[in-house]
Amino acid sequence: MSFNANKAGRTGANRIIDGVIRAIKLDKTFYAEVEHDVSYHQDALTIVVVVSIIGAIGAFLGVLIGRGSFLGAIGTLIWQAVWGVAAFYLLTYLIQWVGTRFFKGQGDVGEVQRCLGFAYAPRILGILAIIPCIGWLAALAGWLWSMVTSYVAVKEALDQDDTKAVLTIVVSFVAVIVVGAIISAILALIGIAGSVI
Repeated sequence: MSFNANKAGRTGANRIIDGVIRAIKLDKTFYAEVEHDVSYHQDALTIVVVVSIIGAIGAFLGVLIGRGSFLGAIGTLIWQAVWGVAAFYLLTYLIQWVGTRFFKGQGDVGEVQRCLGFAYAPRILGILAIIPCIGWLAALAGWLWSMVTSYVAVKEALDQDDTKAVLTIVVSFVAVIVVGAIISAILALIGIAGSVI
């Protein structure tokens, strides 16, 4: 399906769902389309917000099921929802900066933001973490698949080769994980949140 034909028949939620399916299937033409079409900006942000809220609900329920305090669960819910979106923006800027400065990528923050937003979609499986014994496997699978979709997204957004895209992702993700762990540890020490990233 051509770029214009695909856009013409899809609006709102249908376009987002179609985009998520194509992103999860690693459709490189879709990522190239998103990279160049600024109308996908809001769709990408919507995916990030929904995934962050669903992940926060999963973390909240996980604390409650794990016999944590209700206040700790509320703190975790708020922290996970806010950090999910904040981490996305931090990661977007880091990927663009690291990729263009150190690994010869070419692309602006908007291109990275749109592509990476769709690449976040598999993380929706994080809600399944509340299922005893096996839920963590589904959450892990969603996170791992989002790493694969992020690779395709970064490669397309920054026009990088395989090695440079992987290095850009690794450096950027490690930096975001370190920042998140530090903030989460501080919040846990003062009793506001009980869960890291």
